[in-house]
Amino acid sequence: MMGHKIVLLGIAGPLLLGSCALFGLPTTYLFKHNPNQADPNAVGNAVASESGGGMVTTVLSLSGLTPGKAYIAHYHAFGPDSSTNPCASNGPVTVGFPNFTADASGNASVTVKTEQVKIEGDKGAYINVHYASDPSAVPICAPVKLAKG
Repeated sequence: MMGHKIVLLGIAGPLLLGSCALFGLPTTYLFKHNPNQADPNAVGNAVASESGGGMVTTVLSLSGLTPGKAYIAHYHAFGPDSSTNPCASNGPVTVGFPNFTADASGNASVTVKTEQVKIEGDKGAYINVHYASDPSAVPICAPVKLAKG
């Protein structure tokens, strides 16, 4: 009987871990600079962690932004333009972060808590940081998932 339990755990373990792979533990995603002239020194990370009850809390920690400038950030789904680079795929917004402004040193931190189903799988493929005054200016992007499906 003991051998059967080991086999079941051997099968169930990876399935349980796989279901938590995106947000099972705090996961850090690094922002990369987009190929444009917006905030050339911008860097940062996004830390996503389970909040319980199917909720996820994501904290963006950013630096190198334009001091005093207003920004917006969003989770985006994969778009039609790319199956390998989420940041270039032009996908729709799935979750918005609260608007924020860089401090006098160009630093900012912003947090959003949302349902995991809104950002998992193809729905949460990347996070963009945009200028609030010009959403087409996207200094940095954090790939959350690197392939569709």
